Formats: sequence, structure tokens, C-alpha cells
Amino acid sequence: MKTNSIFLYVINVILFFICHSVFATEKQPIKIVTTIPYLKTLVQEASCFSKKIETHSIIAVGRDPHSFFMTPQHRIALDKAQIVIAIGSGFEPWLDKMTKKAEQQWLSVTAGMPLAKIHKDEKHHHHDSELLYDPHIWQSPELTKKAVQKIAAQLQIALPSEANNFAQCTEHYLSYLTKEVAHLKKMSEVLPPQKRVIATNHDALGYFAAEFDFKIYSILGLSDDAAPTAQQLKKIITAIKKENISAVFLESTGNMRNIKTVSNEAGVKVGGVLYGDSLGGKNSDADTAPAMWRHNLITIINALKD
Repeated sequence: MKTNSIFLYVINVILFFICHSVFATEKQPIKIVTTIPYLKTLVQEASCFSKKIETHSIIAVGRDPHSFFMTPQHRIALDKAQIVIAIGSGFEPWLDKMTKKAEQQWLSVTAGMPLAKIHKDEKHHHHDSELLYDPHIWQSPELTKKAVQKIAAQLQIALPSEANNFAQCTEHYLSYLTKEVAHLKKMSEVLPPQKRVIATNHDALGYFAAEFDFKIYSILGLSDDAAPTAQQLKKIITAIKKENISAVFLESTGNMRNIKTVSNEAGVKVGGVLYGDSLGGKNSDADTAPAMWRHNLITIINALKD
């Protein structure tokens, strides 16, 4: 009798700790690490900012992703992540140095996307590698829709109990993006065709220009890590005069010296700051992709409408 009591006591203790362990695990949020803030915002939108998900971006807001180098702290954050979400297509070559754990899920959002090819004269040297396709999908409403759908699918696999909720969140966000982009395109109609030409320090806005019907010139193509050559300056200044462009624009992570050189040489004003490679901070008007598109479009319209 005493033996049976001891046996039942042991079983109850084991069951208690098993249940406690499961309960604790269910209460722990899934740790998701994204490479850039843009992807973090998509995770939040696809999950309606669920408390069951803890999201962290490796690259901070306002940092140029093209000049990023990983630190030991970044490695630790990636190592602890249950899901790692990246742009892919060679945009984060530093991720190649990480060893994916068997229990981790890695997602490259650009896999299978119809990305724009980079022309030979605009080769993008990125951390000692050459990008073949334009990775700046955060400037594209259409590619952003594809990205958020991929992220939502990954979240639904990771948290099947929340699958229906996440599907509704994603559907709502996609609907919002469609309406917002339609509104922005309507807003841009104030500019006639001859005014829909912009010049920037480097070509991060290719997708934006294509989808909002602008023609774009850049000083250094897809690279902004050096001073422009005399040939590059001559080319952009000739284009500015030929297209009768009235303003040039600086990107938020760009080189002010380069854009001022062009402004002075071409005799045109600096029309303002556009967000190209990074979203804006919390106190800015560009802390999400659609907010960034709106900021960029309003800045362009205000500079070119006169």
C-alpha cells in the first residue's frame, strides 16, 4: 500500500512538471529575427502585433544596410532566433557566415520574386560581392505584398493555433496597402509627364519610380560608397539639363557631399530627403513602408510641382 502511494506521488510530480513545462513553453513568445526594420514591420502587420511573437531587427533604423558588418552581439541574436527572415538574393552576404541550426526556420522573402535585373553599368558591389538583382523591394508596393504573404505563411506554420488570426491580419493589411497605393497614385497626378523625372544620389528607388510612374537618374547607380567620377558627374548633369529637372534629392543614408556637388554643378536645388535604403525612426513620418512611400511622394511633388 505504501509502495503504491509513493508510486502515485512520483507520477503526480512528473505530470506536474510536464504540464508546467508545456504551459511555460506556450507562454513564451516565438523569437523572430529580421535583417532589416522593414521586414520587422511586416512581421508585426501579418500578426496584428501579436504578443506571441517577439521580433528584433539586426540592422537598426537609419543604418545603411549596404555597409553593415556583423558583430558578436548580432551573432548571438541570430543564434537565439527560432525564425530568421531575410531579404535574400545576396543582399545579406554576412548571413552566409552563420550556420543554420536544425531547429531554426530561415526565410528569404525574395526567393521566386520577379526582381529587376541590375544593368552591367550599375553593378552593385555589396560586401565584396556583386548583386545581380535589385534588392530594394521595400520601395515596391507589389513586392511588399508578396513579402508579407510569405511571412504570414511562415508565421502560420510556426503558430498553427493562430493561423486564422494571422490570415485575417494579412488580408486586412493587403487591402490597406491596395487602397493606400491607389490614393498615392491619384495624388501624384498633379505632376504632368514632363515633371515626373527625379535625380537621386543612388538608385534605391527603382521600384518606386517604376510603380509610381517616374523616370529616375542616379549619380552612382546602385552604389553610394564613393565620390562620383568626372564621367559620372558629367552624365548626371547632362541628364538633369536635358530632362529639365528642377531638383535633386538626397537619400536618408546617402552622401550629402555627392548630391551637393551635383546640385551646384547643375544649378538646381536639393529638393529634400527621401528614404531609400532605410525606414525612418519612430518619430518620423516614414516608419513603415506605406508611410515611407507617402513621405517620398509628397517630398517629390512639393519639390517638382512648381
